[in-house]
Amino acid sequence: MAKEFYFVFYSVLAVILLLNAQMKGKGFWHENALSLPVSKGLLGFCAVGIMLHHMSQTIYFAGEDTGILLFMVDIGVCFVGVFFFFSGYGLYSSLRDKPDYLNGFLKKRLPVIVIPFYMCNFVYIAVSAAAGYSFRKGELLSYLTGWTLMNTQMWYIVEVLFLYLLFYLVFKPIKKKGAACLVYGIVLCAMVAGSLFLGHDNETVSGGAWFHGEWWYNATLMLLVGILFARYEKPVLSFCRKYYGFVIVIDILMTCFFYEKTLFALQTKGYWYEWDGYPGYAEKFQTLAVQLPFIFFFVLFVILLTQKIQFKNKILSFLGEISLELYLVHNVFIVYLPVKNRFWYIAAVYAAGIVTAAVLHRIDRVLIGMLRKLLPVKEGL
Repeated sequence: MAKEFYFVFYSVLAVILLLNAQMKGKGFWHENALSLPVSKGLLGFCAVGIMLHHMSQTIYFAGEDTGILLFMVDIGVCFVGVFFFFSGYGLYSSLRDKPDYLNGFLKKRLPVIVIPFYMCNFVYIAVSAAAGYSFRKGELLSYLTGWTLMNTQMWYIVEVLFLYLLFYLVFKPIKKKGAACLVYGIVLCAMVAGSLFLGHDNETVSGGAWFHGEWWYNATLMLLVGILFARYEKPVLSFCRKYYGFVIVIDILMTCFFYEKTLFALQTKGYWYEWDGYPGYAEKFQTLAVQLPFIFFFVLFVILLTQKIQFKNKILSFLGEISLELYLVHNVFIVYLPVKNRFWYIAAVYAAGIVTAAVLHRIDRVLIGMLRKLLPVKEGL
């Protein structure tokens, strides 16, 4: 019976996104379409979208009928792509618009990443222990430090930490922004390739070794897209607005085309096409070659929509504020909530995840302020 009511979750997400949405008429545009308040709200929406993606996967891999949630099983990577895009866009636009942006960069950025990571990591480990998980020798220390991820969904924050550090290390000494973008792009591509070649982690119980698995690299280059978009924002938006109808139609067609190709690749090749003695590099690359354009055109569609429609309301603002904690902590409820009915299971994960993320966010704000006071003011290479 539960699957017959899954449409409710799509309906709720649609209401959250469209509530108080403001649309511009022909020839008019939202000039603050990618501002921080708007983008944070979109990231909040993406966070709850990722939650539904993970819950749909849980139902699907349990061998149960996902009903109309089947669409969400393979779409989560697009929401992650939006996260990466806005991370890159935010980094470069701040560098472009704020004098001396990189002075104090680590003090401003690192606590915002490190504190939520360890708070949510501790919650996951504590709940797992309380639920009866038996840690192997040396396993607990590895999980507590984050060297191995007990909750593999926390990979994103580890990677973002590396990408922010890389941004600082590249753009701080290289004063020519074009050259810095080139160097950053080369290193980022090398990171993606290295992660692909590492394959999956079959050594640890959780499978949580860093940079092992396609989730570590299949959307990463959207951060570079965000940087380049910010660098060439005016001419790109000018072109898109001038030929808006044509561009958005082509983008929708390309999104649908590569979505179909991605589903086919995942079903016939995929990232898990590997076994002892055969790493499946060709299949991984072929899958990435169609999935990456799918993510790109999806993200472009989001950007094009924001030019005409501003998605902004109190619910999105609230979700945007807690989006990082929500992203990091919700898996503990996916794994451990003892609710058998799948409809109420999804509803319970949402309720528990949002409440817990809101509480953790308040605690994180205090701890972030304390950590910033301890860090040195000046930074250098």
